[in-house]
Amino acid sequence: MDRAAGGPQGPPLIPDFDPSARVVYVPVRHHSPACARQVERLVRDVRPDAVLIEGPRDATPLIPLLTHPKTRTPVAIYTTFVRRADGDVLRHGAYYPLCDYSPELAAIRAAAEVGARARFIDLTYPEMILAGRDDGDARAQSLQDERRFSHSALLWETCRRVGARDPDDLWDHLYEVDGDLREPSRFFRDVLAYCALARRDCGPDALAADGTLAREAAMAAAVAEEAGRVVVVTGGFHTVALAETLPAMPAAVSADPADALVVLVRYGFEQLDRLNGYASGMPAPGFYQRSWDGQDPAAMVVETARECRKRRIGTSVADEIAALEHARRLAAMRGHARPSREDMLDGIRSVFIKGSDDVEGVAVLAIARKLMAGDRIGDVPPEAGVAPIVRDFRDTAARLKMDLGRIDAREVALDIYRKARARETSRFFHRLRFLDVPFAEFVAGPDYVTGEHLERVQEVWKHRWSPQVESSLIDRAPYGSTLDEAAANVLLERFAEAESQGQGRRSDLAARLVVEACRMGLHRHSQSLIERTGRLVAEDASFPSLVGAAEQLLVLHVSREPLEAHHLSGPEDLASVGYDRACYLIPTLAGTAESEEMGVLDSLLSLQQVALTLGDRADRRELRWARLRDLAEVPDASAALRGGALGLLFADGRIDPSDLAERFRGHLVSTRPQGEGAAFLRGLLRTARSALWAVPELLAALHEQLGAWDEDAFIRILPDLRLAFADLTPRECDRVAEAAAGLAGAAATSLVALDGFEESDLLRGLEIERHVREVMARDALEDYGG
Repeated sequence: MDRAAGGPQGPPLIPDFDPSARVVYVPVRHHSPACARQVERLVRDVRPDAVLIEGPRDATPLIPLLTHPKTRTPVAIYTTFVRRADGDVLRHGAYYPLCDYSPELAAIRAAAEVGARARFIDLTYPEMILAGRDDGDARAQSLQDERRFSHSALLWETCRRVGARDPDDLWDHLYEVDGDLREPSRFFRDVLAYCALARRDCGPDALAADGTLAREAAMAAAVAEEAGRVVVVTGGFHTVALAETLPAMPAAVSADPADALVVLVRYGFEQLDRLNGYASGMPAPGFYQRSWDGQDPAAMVVETARECRKRRIGTSVADEIAALEHARRLAAMRGHARPSREDMLDGIRSVFIKGSDDVEGVAVLAIARKLMAGDRIGDVPPEAGVAPIVRDFRDTAARLKMDLGRIDAREVALDIYRKARARETSRFFHRLRFLDVPFAEFVAGPDYVTGEHLERVQEVWKHRWSPQVESSLIDRAPYGSTLDEAAANVLLERFAEAESQGQGRRSDLAARLVVEACRMGLHRHSQSLIERTGRLVAEDASFPSLVGAAEQLLVLHVSREPLEAHHLSGPEDLASVGYDRACYLIPTLAGTAESEEMGVLDSLLSLQQVALTLGDRADRRELRWARLRDLAEVPDASAALRGGALGLLFADGRIDPSDLAERFRGHLVSTRPQGEGAAFLRGLLRTARSALWAVPELLAALHEQLGAWDEDAFIRILPDLRLAFADLTPRECDRVAEAAAGLAGAAATSLVALDGFEESDLLRGLEIERHVREVMARDALEDYGG
């Protein structure tokens, strides 16, 4: 009957499982303790000549390390592929995690015990990518993806019929709670049924598109190479079709060894946990590890209660007893030989949560799930070797007293002004962050690149180890054997990009990298980079870029103490050159695109701050004022930029208030496209918003024009006006409202403030009012409208 119900891929819905066959195809779920125990048992019974395992075949040389006595799981095979095509560089990375109860590792250990050869038989990672595997974003993915189980409509329907919450709960219900009590033949036939249902939901086109069929053809080819008795351990999704698959190997992939790494790395239970985003295997690895080790997982109930009490969540010893009893009775009612993961969680939910799950239960369930996830971190033997950059990271962390055996985040405050050790730690963190290694997170403190919070004397960081730390370091290994060397080479590469035509030869990017070099402690490169930045400043034709470069150089000059940049010569002089060149470019801002106006206005404000930091000498002021006047007089200049230029001149006392008001009035009544007045006001308020109450004529002109516009014109101009006033503080808004009330002849206290309304609500209200007036006019009722 099963064969007659074959799926669209050709093989029977549920293939036969024959442990006496020459080739025994063994279906498993990744990280299933029940599967791992049964695989061990089967290999010992069959005693094959070879054990073939789903996994990248170029990782076979790592198998002796997996059975090494100093290997402590969880570990992972980390593999990379850098694809270079048509000038583009695409970087891919993936993990193949293994823990004590992974069926694949159980097969490897059992093979060693019976003297069988063990090898991986899947495509290499580069071959998977070229076959169609899509790893989405740049984060390293899992090679043991089992999303098809959680997405299977047939499995979800089975869940509904048996009362399971999801396919994982269904799996526990059918296999984990009593799997070790069944004979291997019966157990694996049952596993095939589960996996066949998931496969039934997938058509051949989808399987071909993501490389699944190519992988299965390669695994079939590896099986065909073996002459003796063979046990083939693969994910059950593949096992369903593997015996019927025609063998075929893909074309060889040509890649530099540095672009296709395969290494053994440490891994952690937190990353292994499905609930943290891991897409393969079972959730709650800490729970299943305890089961594998023969420990009573019920101890987690006691530990959950203890943690709840630490957080002042009321749980008593009586609650612990009740929760345990509840979990055991639920297990018995559900026909479980022992409490499952969900049985334990249900016991905790029923007794520990004194309210609703989504309110009072959030903290309790978070504690329980964290304990079930576990915090174990694996280790690899010395013989596995380690990339020099990873060794340098570990050595530096150890010297700085950082514990890489913990997965919880640690916060540290660094007194970078007074303590050399704090500066060394800061540089370590900054190098890692610059290299995109996810170890340290900057929380607070002076940021010398953005120029923010420079008054602070401490940096605050959070740091925590994860497997992504070392895999990211491995990705950066081509740049150097130490963090210092890698950071320097990446810095020089980015600087060269800033110098290239493709980056517009931006001097601000170059100056920012000089500051980065200093805060990473790469002082040996900083002087030459300053000189190269000088050449970019001399050629840069971008006003915002020149202002940004001057700001960065002045931050470097002012903060030379914590950055230890005393040896640098030229930052202040170069900032002065950048200031002069930026001033000469001011009139060219007339043609600024509307989308860039706010950024340019901010740069005009920053230019004034640059002058103050340099020392606002008379010659610098006169140069800036002259060029601002030139910009204001350009006939076709952006209204926002004209308003911004006049605002700066007004703030410096270089334009008469009546002249400013007259220019604003001219923009309001301009025959050019409507909105110039609002744009002028937006620029003016961006650079000198005090003008709005310092020059009463401005508000009077706006009030007069608002009365002159008809309703359609007002509705069209309203969004621009709203944007112009957007930067005002609440107190400034009150000040303007009071003045506007006076112009309208109303008392300020009579103004009603309405909260919770947006611009769209006002526009809709105006449309409704207009429609009502039209209807009343049509019915000759306008006199009744008030």
